[in-house]
Amino acid sequence: MSRSCRFTTLPRLLLVWAILAVPGIASAGGETYRLSEGEVVGQLVREYARRSDTLMDIARWLNLGYYDIRRANPDVDLWLPGEGTQVLIPSRYVLPDAPRKGIVVNLGELRLFYFREENGEKTVTTYPIGVGRAGLETPLGQTRVTARVDDPAWYPPEDARADYARRGSELPRIVPPGPDNPLGSHAIALALDGYLIHGTNRPDGVGMRVSRGCIRLYPEDIAELIGSVEIGTPVHIVDQPIKAGLEGGRLWLEIHRLADGGPPSAGQTTAVIRRALARARNGEILLDWQKLAAALERADGIPHAISFLPHD
Repeated sequence: MSRSCRFTTLPRLLLVWAILAVPGIASAGGETYRLSEGEVVGQLVREYARRSDTLMDIARWLNLGYYDIRRANPDVDLWLPGEGTQVLIPSRYVLPDAPRKGIVVNLGELRLFYFREENGEKTVTTYPIGVGRAGLETPLGQTRVTARVDDPAWYPPEDARADYARRGSELPRIVPPGPDNPLGSHAIALALDGYLIHGTNRPDGVGMRVSRGCIRLYPEDIAELIGSVEIGTPVHIVDQPIKAGLEGGRLWLEIHRLADGGPPSAGQTTAVIRRALARARNGEILLDWQKLAAALERADGIPHAISFLPHD
């Protein structure tokens, strides 16, 4: 199946209130956290909307995609939240069950994690992403970074040009760099033929399944990522809508809805929890079945503690 990501190289805020704090490192684009023995990073915060804000404005300022902010705030108007309205920012994450080295793309939560070590300190930086839509899904597997490209030109495949023609528009065989280029200003090529991690000229699609298979980031995020990622960096693409991790002596469960909008099954959730429990080092974890059931019902993409504290 053809894809739309072929390219060529051309010359080259707001006040927040912390609810549950985990030490982070300020970052111009993504959020960066120091890694410890735990498997959960980040914090939940509350943002107070200004009169001119939309939820999508707040999402972009605070490193979230569409579904992140929508599912955390189902009762808040997307376009007119209203001045002074509290908006929950779900910027707390269970780390994916994948190697903590290089880039991990989790299709199941529409998020990219970049693991690295500098000066003896291990960190992870995370970015919201857009991925392939139904019929043009982003492939799973292990690959690597093969090139970093500024100002890429887009060579749309024939099926993309046919799609445009059916809608009454003509798509040229080559789209040069500029505001009409869907690859944005930067692209990271992968060893998967035809697939890229790139920017976008339509940032509202970040946090959705709308691409032709490539992985898109906000313009400011891809500019940051391309400046730090090395050629040869490993890339793992996984699909984990359910994640479970240990932190602070408790088990945390993060469940995202599937591509069709429905929640994962109880059986899928149980399998993920069992793998997480097998990683517990310090004694038995006692599950709180009521909290587990509530987390499964919500499927809101927010980590929830589903075990009792030690000595409860």
